[in-house]
Amino acid sequence: MESLLVWTIAGVAVIVLLGRSRAPSSLLLALALLASTAAGDALWSNARARRARSAEGLRQSLPERATQNGYVSSNSCRACHPSQYASWHRSYHRSMTQAARASLVLAPFSGETLTATDGTTYHLRRKDDELWADISGLGPRRITMMTGSHHMQAFWIPGDRGNEQIEFPFTYLLDDQRWVARRDVFLVGCDYTKSPSMWNRICIECHVTGGQPGLDRLTGIPESRVAELGIACEACHGPAAAHARENESPFRRLALHDRGAGDPTIINPARLPPKRSAEVCGQCHGIACPPDGWLQTGIPYRPGQTLAAEKPILELASLKRSACRDQIAADASFGPSRYWPDGMVRISGREYNGLIESPCFKRGPITCLSCHSMHDSDPTWQLSAGASGNGACLKCHPAIGQKLEAHTHHPAGSSGSECYNCHMPNTTYGLLRAMRSHQISVPRLADTLKAGRPNACNLCHLDRTLAWTAAALARWYGTPTPSLTEEQRTIAESVLELARGGAGVRAIIAFSMGWSPAEATSGNDWMAPYLIELLSDEYASIRYIAYRSLKRIKGFEDFRFDYVAPPAARWEAQKEARRRLALMTVKVADRRPELLFSPQGQFLRDALERLLLERREDDEMVLAE
Repeated sequence: MESLLVWTIAGVAVIVLLGRSRAPSSLLLALALLASTAAGDALWSNARARRARSAEGLRQSLPERATQNGYVSSNSCRACHPSQYASWHRSYHRSMTQAARASLVLAPFSGETLTATDGTTYHLRRKDDELWADISGLGPRRITMMTGSHHMQAFWIPGDRGNEQIEFPFTYLLDDQRWVARRDVFLVGCDYTKSPSMWNRICIECHVTGGQPGLDRLTGIPESRVAELGIACEACHGPAAAHARENESPFRRLALHDRGAGDPTIINPARLPPKRSAEVCGQCHGIACPPDGWLQTGIPYRPGQTLAAEKPILELASLKRSACRDQIAADASFGPSRYWPDGMVRISGREYNGLIESPCFKRGPITCLSCHSMHDSDPTWQLSAGASGNGACLKCHPAIGQKLEAHTHHPAGSSGSECYNCHMPNTTYGLLRAMRSHQISVPRLADTLKAGRPNACNLCHLDRTLAWTAAALARWYGTPTPSLTEEQRTIAESVLELARGGAGVRAIIAFSMGWSPAEATSGNDWMAPYLIELLSDEYASIRYIAYRSLKRIKGFEDFRFDYVAPPAARWEAQKEARRRLALMTVKVADRRPELLFSPQGQFLRDALERLLLERREDDEMVLAE
C-alpha cells in the first residue's frame, strides 16, 4: 500500500511538472505514463490479492471442483455453442445454486436485522463482494452459497464439519421483496419443527452438476465435490471431456455440421428415443430411490443411460417393494406428503412422475421436449415456441382441433377450450402456489371422491356443486354419475373443500380463487368471505395465498395483511377485512344458497362455521416440495 501511495504521488507530480517544465514534453509524458502505470499495477495487484484471499476463503467452504469423471464445465461449451450457452445462461437452471456474492444476490443485505422465533438475531451486511450475517451469540458468519433466483432466494452458511453447508433460517421472497422465516415458504403446520437442513445431503442431488456428497459413512462429515454449481450443460448432455477433445479439430466440426448428423461423443436429448429423452429430465424431476452409496459418490446415472437402472422412480403403487422400502416404512408421512391417495404426484418439481403415468407417454411419443425447451423458450415456464395454448396437444390430436367446440363444449378461444385446463389442472402444489399436474388425465368425479383431489371442472367453476359437474359430464361424455351426499348436491364444491379439505386442498382452492380463468368463469366478489376466513389458517403459506387472491377483489386492492405477523396483528387485519366485507354488495347472480348467501346477499356465516366444525382432525401435514 505504501508503494501504491508513492507511485501515485510521483505520477501526480510529474503531470504537474509537465505543465511547467521546459523539458521535452515527450520525456515528461513518458515519465507520467510510467508513474501512473506503476500506480495502476500496484492498485490492481492489491485488488487481485484481496480477491484471491476472499476467493480462497470461499473455496474452502464450498464443495470442491470434481475434475474426474469427464466433466469440463459449461465454460468449455461456450466457444462452439454461443447461442445455446446464452439461452442456458438466462435460465433459472443455471442460477439454481451459486456461490454467494453481493454482485449476484437479489436480496438486499443492507443492514437488516432479522429475528428468529428463538430470539436469535441476524444482522445482514455486505463487505465488498461478500455477504455476512452477524449472529447474536455466534458472531459474524459469511454467507457462502445461495439457491434459487426465480421466486425466492435461500442461503447457506458453513457448518463446523468438513465443507457442510447449513441452511440460513430466512428466505427472501422476490415478488414481495421481503425476508421471511424459511419454514414460512413451505406448507407446514405451526407445530412443525426440524433441524436445519444440510445442503450436502439434500440439494446436491439435483441442484448442481455431477454432485458427490462425500459424506463419511461413520461420521457423516461431508467433503462434497461438484463438477459445477447450478444445473449446467453437462447435467443434460453428459460429461463433455471427450466431446471437447474430439472437436478441437475444426474439420471434424464442419463435417458433422454439413452432414447434420449427431455427435456420438455427446448426448443430445432431442435425438434420444422418447422415453430415454424424458429420463434426462426425470433424473431430477422425479421422486426416486437413490442407490446405496450415493451419499458418498453421487448418483451414477448419466444422460442416455437407463434411469431405472441407476435411480428408480418411485410410483405410489411400488413404494412397499422399492429398494427404499425400509426408509419409507419408517416414515409414515412419505406417501401422503408426495402423492394423492390414488397415486398422482401432488408436489412441484416432480413432473416426470406425472408424465410416466400419462396415456400420452405410455402409448404415445410424448416427452418433456414435446412442450418444453431449454434453448427455445421464455425462462419462466420454458415452454417451447408454439407449445402454449393448444399447440402442443393438437400436434398429436389434430382431429380434436378440427372440431374443438364439439369436444370441449366450450367456445373456442375460451379457457374451457384450452386442453391443459381440463387435462392438466392445477392440482400440484409448490412455491406458494398451485401448478399444473403433469399426469394427463380426464375429469372424473370418481377420482375426486376417492382421492380428495379437486377436479378440473370445479377448479374453474368454483361456484358450482359436484352435482352440477356430474350432470354436465354425463350429458356431454356419458360419464357415470357417482353417488353424492346432500351437501355435495347443494353446496359449491370449492366451499366444501375450503371448509373440510386438508391443508394441501385449501392451498389449491385459495390459489384458484385468484386464478384469472376461474375469476372470469365464476366471478369473485362472493369469494371474499372465504378468503378472509383463511387469513387465520394455521398454515402460513395458506394465509399468504389467500391474501394474494383477496387483493384481486374490488374493495381489497389496498388491503394490507402480513401473513407472518404476530396473531394479534393478524386478527386486527382480519377485522378490517370483515369491516370492508360488510360494505360490499354481492351481485344478484351470486346470491345463491350453494355459495352460502341469502337471496338478499347476506353471507350465511353460521352455515360456514358448521362446516368448519366438521373439518378432519388429521389435518397436520407437510408437503415435501
